[in-house]
Amino acid sequence: MGVEIYPLHWLQAEALTLGLGPTVVLASRWAGLGAVLLLLAVLVLWPRGRVDVRRAVVHALLAGGVAYLLAVLLSSSFPIARPPAASGGLVRALVPLPVSSAFPARLGAFLFGAAAGLWCAGEDWVVLGFLYAALAALSQMLAGLYFPSDEAGGLILGITSAVAVLLAQGLFSAPVEVLLHLRGWKASRPPRRGIR
Repeated sequence: MGVEIYPLHWLQAEALTLGLGPTVVLASRWAGLGAVLLLLAVLVLWPRGRVDVRRAVVHALLAGGVAYLLAVLLSSSFPIARPPAASGGLVRALVPLPVSSAFPARLGAFLFGAAAGLWCAGEDWVVLGFLYAALAALSQMLAGLYFPSDEAGGLILGITSAVAVLLAQGLFSAPVEVLLHLRGWKASRPPRRGIR
């Protein structure tokens, strides 16, 4: 962490000099909710014929949710101080700091997990998901919430969770199919013909 303090201090000072403080605060506070709302909007509003997109979004939400829960569990095992406390005030807190451990970054784990979930599902717009996750991670570092190593931990946890959800796809396929059928997002299977 000591190696990360000075680059993080320099990045934060440059961002504040450029007048990006309000943008950093807004992005660090609302990036998670924005991602969830965007994924839910795609899930609900996407045309009915494109079940593959809905399946990819469900996979992304599952991967992000698993990554977030694992990050919450891991943070209790690794009591890491947030940058303002660890740097002796060299890095400023632009938002109120949570009392939880900084490692791994919870929002980073969710966003990178969701982006990796889209990648595992084979969606073309996965680049936008990873770009969104990277910008949210950068904004949280600039806001003084996390060190780069905390965000790297979230990245690794998110990708690992997406791969785990992909490998355990058989466990989730039945509930996903039921959800798609109930909402009318997938045509029902044709009825079986009886043996005559």
